[in-house]
Order: sequence, then structure tokens, then C-alpha cells
Amino acid sequence: MLRDRADAAFNTARTVLARVPTLAPAAEAVAAAHDRLASALRVALVGRVGSGKSTLANALLGRVGSGEFTLADGRVGSGQSAVADALLGERSAATRVQELAVKVTWLRHGLPALTAHFTDGRPPEARDLAELERLVVRADGAEGLAGFLRGIDYLEVADPNPYLRAFDLVDTPGLDTPFGAETIARFPGRTSAGVRAASLEHAGRADAIVLVLAPGLAAAEEELLEDFTAAGFSTATPITTIGALTKIDLFWPEHADPMAEGERVAARLMHAAGARRYLYDLRPLATQVGVAADTFGENDFADLTTLSQIEPDTLTAKLRHGPMHPDLGVPPERGQALFALFGGYGIALACALIRNGIDSIPELRTELLNRSGLTAFRTLLTDHFGNRADLIKLSRAIQDVRRLPALAGPTGPRERMALDQAIAAITQLEFQEHALAEFAVLRNHYDGLLTFNGPQVAELLRLTGQHGLRLTDRLDLDPAADPTTQAAKAHERLIYWAGVDIDPSCRGATRRAAQVIRQSYELIINDL
Repeated sequence: MLRDRADAAFNTARTVLARVPTLAPAAEAVAAAHDRLASALRVALVGRVGSGKSTLANALLGRVGSGEFTLADGRVGSGQSAVADALLGERSAATRVQELAVKVTWLRHGLPALTAHFTDGRPPEARDLAELERLVVRADGAEGLAGFLRGIDYLEVADPNPYLRAFDLVDTPGLDTPFGAETIARFPGRTSAGVRAASLEHAGRADAIVLVLAPGLAAAEEELLEDFTAAGFSTATPITTIGALTKIDLFWPEHADPMAEGERVAARLMHAAGARRYLYDLRPLATQVGVAADTFGENDFADLTTLSQIEPDTLTAKLRHGPMHPDLGVPPERGQALFALFGGYGIALACALIRNGIDSIPELRTELLNRSGLTAFRTLLTDHFGNRADLIKLSRAIQDVRRLPALAGPTGPRERMALDQAIAAITQLEFQEHALAEFAVLRNHYDGLLTFNGPQVAELLRLTGQHGLRLTDRLDLDPAADPTTQAAKAHERLIYWAGVDIDPSCRGATRRAAQVIRQSYELIINDL
């Protein structure tokens, strides 16, 4: 197994460095890189202050975490997510469209727990999960915690949500200062510069990034990428970075179909603004609709059913006035709560779906999640990041190891020899492991160095795990296909790529890529 061979390489390097006490900093760096291989992939949500990162985190968790779990004290808990329950009670982040998280929050899989990590060397401190909202989102009532809040580096939240088995989510506060400066100032011990610095530091520790963009936060859409590149992320690649264009709900009612408008804006950013250099994809998301889909209740469904009886154009005209319209059709306090949860577009969409025949809460949840883009986005993150987690982490670890000489500082002959041996023990994996050769081909593809056509690119992505790591996934076969069928398909594709390899028009990086793909099929056949 690749992981076993990587462990052996790192153990060799650690043994070599341990023999030279003056190389202790380098030894610690190798140990840290090695430990990262055993931990979950870290995916950071990065974007401007107020771009909707926390709402997106809550939406990604959603009801995929439904079910029971056992708390540390033996009690049985249940619900969509311990994070959502702690932050929002019975409602979701959609009830706080203007929410602003000013603390880095690291979400990982586990029994519900909250731990504060500090900047001053204090040991981590367990806290009541019920405090999460006050520590992360709200400033009111936090004055008595000023000293405590000032010393927090980040908050670690364990949640039993199954989605977090694929990777950890790191919710960062934000990159810019102007938009959230006034609000941030209300939090004890927090400044705009400090929030930005914390976001950059923790995003830099992540293995992969979701760049969260909200069109309404910039005078021109192209400006949405400037903070990202100016903040030191110009080396991001489509292998490790995906974009989310949030708050698409707000395009309504100016645009009757806000998702279509979101796709237009996303396409413009990907092509005209050059985002394709950094992002694998940029997906428009109606995040408020997505979160509302996970959390609305029976009373909400009854109110939506009542509103669906209003003629569509008339309903749209009333929703333009927000929850204060005098004749929305439901009791005023219920109308306000419904509008806070769904927003105008969410209500209009839900009512349209009910008119078209959806008559149950589960059906409406599913369709709203699909229409919001959240269902497909959850799958994309799992496919693109989760299926390549080990390779992404190992590739980063190798790059960290290459920087050991700079970390070690001035060295004598003995130290240089030990460093060279330690670095070689790990970097040789790049030449010995075929999976890393495939990973290098992917990087070349995203760097624009390959001349494959559309079907060839699709095959490259599938073969390298884009749609799953099972052989049937990689070979584009039915999951029930037997080994004989799998071997026949691999042999067929081997012959094809052998032909590409010897094609005189296939040169340089493209020819090398064809050779790697051919070798991939050879290995599959040998394994079968």
C-alpha cells in the first residue's frame, strides 16, 4: 500500500535526523509532516468577510448527519448536526443571513465536543458545546469573556456528521477588512487585521481550499479573485481548489432564475477573469435555500402550501416587499419567520414545486437541495478532494520536506549528509510510486501543458479517481462488473493509449502523460 511505503520512508528520514541533535528543527518538521499523513484531509473555506462561509459549512453538513449518536456522558443525541444544533437551535444559519464568524472553527468527525486552542501556549480547554454561538458568531453578551476570546487561536468542534468522515472543514473568518470592520469591532479582542491574519494562517495549513465568493461584495465580479491571489494563494491549483459562488438567492427577483444567472457569472469568472488557473470548478449555490431545505418544519410546510395557492406573479409581487407585506396570506409572525428562513426566492421556489405536485416534506427537502446546488456540490467535494486525500497530503508533505535545508539553516558536512539522506528517503517516492506519477499528470493537465481532447481528459480524470477509487469507477464500468469484464476493459484502453504513445503528433508532456496512463492500465491488468 502507498500509505505503508510512505510511512516507511518517513520513518527512515526521522531515524536519520534523530542521530544529529543539531537538526532537531528539521526532525520536528518531518515528524509534523508525517503526522499530517495520518490525519484527515483539511479543507479550508476561504473568502471575504461576510461571503457566507459559515452558512456554507452549515449547509454542507445539513441533514446528512441525521440519526442518533451517543454523547460522552452516555446521553443519546440526535439531529441534523451537533454544530447546527449548538449554533442555531431548531433553526439553521439561514435565520442569520448576516452572520459573521470571527473565530477560526475547525470541524472534524467525532462525538459532539468543543475545544478551545490558544495562541499563548496554554493547553487546549474543553468547553460546553452550547457556548459555540457566543464564541464564534455573536458579540453580544461576550464582554465577560474578553480575555478568554482574545487568547483563542481556533475552536475545534467534533461532530458525528458522516460527511466529515471524508475531510475536516476549517471555517475561516475572512480575508478583507473593509466590509466587516465595524461588526468585527464589536467582538472583544478582535480586529480586522487579526481576523485576516488568522484566516490566512489557518488557510495556509489546509490541504485543500473552497474559495467562497459572493458577487454582491464587489463593485466588479473580477475583484472577487484579487484578495485570493494577493493574499498568497497564487500557487493554488485546480487539484486542491474549488470555488463556491454563494448567495445566488439574492439575484432574485431581478432574475427569475437566479441559478441560471449564477451560472452565467461563474462562467464569466472562470474564463474572462482567469479563475480557471486556480479553480477546478466554480459552482453557483443558493445557500439560503439549501440550509432552509434541511431545517424547515411542518408549520413551515403548511404555510408554504397556503402561499402556493396564490397566483405566481401575485406572490412574487408580494414577496418583493419582504415579510412586511400586509397580505402575505399567513399570520404576520409566521410570515416573518418563513421569510427569514427561506428568503423571497426560497419561498417562491418552494411554492412552485408544491404547485407542480410535491406534497410531502421529504420530497420538498430533496428537490430544494437539488435546486440549490448543494447536493451536487457535496458530491463534488467528496469526489474531487476525498477520493484523492492521501495523494494530496503526500504531495504536500514531499514539498514541505524539500524545504528542510532552509529550515535547518547553516550546516556542516555531517548535517548536510543527514539532510540529504532524509530528503532522498521521502522524495524518492515521487519516482517509485505510480500514483504520484498520475498526480503529476493531473497537475500538468491543469497547468495547460497537455493537448488531450475532451474524451481523453474525461478518461484521465476518471482513471485518477475523480468519480471513485474502485476499479469499476476508474474503468467506467457497472459496479457489479466481474474481474474478467474489468480486465477486458483495461486491456482495450491499454491498446488505445499505447497507440496514443506512439503517435508522432504526441510529444513532450503529453506523450509522457500517455505513457503514465498506459502504465496505469498495465498495473490494473496485473492486479486483476
